[in-house]
Amino acid sequence: MRNLSITVLSVCCMLCCLWASSQTSHPSGKIPLNEPDYNKPKLFADLPDQMQFNPNDLSHLFALKLGESVNVSISNAFTFSGQVVSKAEEEKSSSVVIRSTNRVGARLVFTKVTDADNTIKYLGRIISLQHGDSYEIVSENNQYYFKKKGLYDLMSE
Repeated sequence: MRNLSITVLSVCCMLCCLWASSQTSHPSGKIPLNEPDYNKPKLFADLPDQMQFNPNDLSHLFALKLGESVNVSISNAFTFSGQVVSKAEEEKSSSVVIRSTNRVGARLVFTKVTDADNTIKYLGRIISLQHGDSYEIVSENNQYYFKKKGLYDLMSE
């Protein structure tokens, strides 16, 4: 009798497991994941993959006021026009964010960091969340470049 009750209990548990769903379906039929959209339009398709620039030519951006308009010559092929939307200054760093007017949706984020030994390093990017490409500032052999990267190479959703 004892073996029969264990068998019946085991069969009941197995039937419950088979009828129960471990995952419920989403009303749209899709699982709500933040999958990257690799088919976003390219904002910088007409520009080179890499543009050399002198960060000292952009240092005047830190003196601008919020709301001020600016035209920044990144290279001979590219001028970034926009309006200052954010600024931040701390003891060892300064940042400015410019919203583009000639590349709609893009933002230029430019940061100057001073290390403990007074070495100055520049960081930044030009990015648009509506587009699939962006630029990131890279330093190679004491030269600064805006290097083209895919949006999802810089961030993940």
